[in-house]
Amino acid sequence: MCKMKQKMIVRMITILMTLAFFTGCAADSQKEDVAQEMVFSLRTNYSEFFDDELSTLLFEEIIGSFEPDIWDFMVLAPEKPINNCTFIQVGAPDEIVDYHYTLEIGFDSDESGLTMYRLNTLDRDFVLQCFVDYWQDQLIPDVSSWEDITEEVLLP
Repeated sequence: MCKMKQKMIVRMITILMTLAFFTGCAADSQKEDVAQEMVFSLRTNYSEFFDDELSTLLFEEIIGSFEPDIWDFMVLAPEKPINNCTFIQVGAPDEIVDYHYTLEIGFDSDESGLTMYRLNTLDRDFVLQCFVDYWQDQLIPDVSSWEDITEEVLLP
C-alpha cells in the first residue's frame, strides 16, 4: 500500500509539473504574441521608419546626431496606445541652453483627456533607455517628476 501511495504521489507531481510547464509556455507564447502585435513608427525631421526597421542602434544613431540650433527630433508612436500613452519624443533645443535633450511624452485617456509631460536633460543614456523600454517592453517612464506641459501645448 505504501508503494501505491508513492506511485500516486509521483504521478500527481508529474501531472502538476506538466500542467505548470504547458501553462507557462502558453503564458510566454501570449506575451510574445502581444509584443509581436505591437506596431511602432518612428519619425524624425529627416525620415520615417516603420516597425521592422526599428532597433536600439537606430535610436542611438539618431539621438547621437542631434545638434543644437537645429530642431532635431525623434517621435516614437505605437499603433495602439500603451496604458493611454500615445507617443514619446525627444528633441534637441533650437538654441544653446544648459540641457541637450527635451524628452516629452503624451497621454490620451477618457478620464483626463490629453496630457503631456516634459523633461529637459543632459543624460543621453537615459533618453535612449526610455525609447528602448517603450519600444521593446512597452514600459512608460515615471513622469511624476516631469513638468506637466498640457496647458502650454493645448493653448489655442
